[in-house]
Amino acid sequence: MYTKHLEEAEPFTCAGIQFGMLLPRDVTGSVEMVWERLEPSQGTPQDKHPSFDQLFFILRGTGEVTVGIETREVKAAMVVFIPHNTHHSVKCTSDEGLEYLYFNVWRNGIPEKERDWKTTYALIHHRRMVS
Repeated sequence: MYTKHLEEAEPFTCAGIQFGMLLPRDVTGSVEMVWERLEPSQGTPQDKHPSFDQLFFILRGTGEVTVGIETREVKAAMVVFIPHNTHHSVKCTSDEGLEYLYFNVWRNGIPEKERDWKTTYALIHHRRMVS
């Protein structure tokens, strides 16, 4: 059995955004769960993931999530589904910041080159910092 409290998440930063790894992909082989915090006015760059779907569960704060060409306001207790290969971004619109959990779901298993989460996030960090 695997259990972990939100406060036990392994903290890391990627491209200036705070994260906490709750359930690493190498434990499950098919899904991971990550806590993310955006500061007031902070946003994520537009992104898409060819190999997995994403689910967001908003914990606190408010924001705007864009999936494809549609933008919606989000707040605590809302869920967002992002199909694989779909452009998306998130922006914090509250003074308190925006916190959410995201779940990456690999329907057909995790590709070999994506199996190590630390290496994957280091590559993402590098790509975003040089852009």
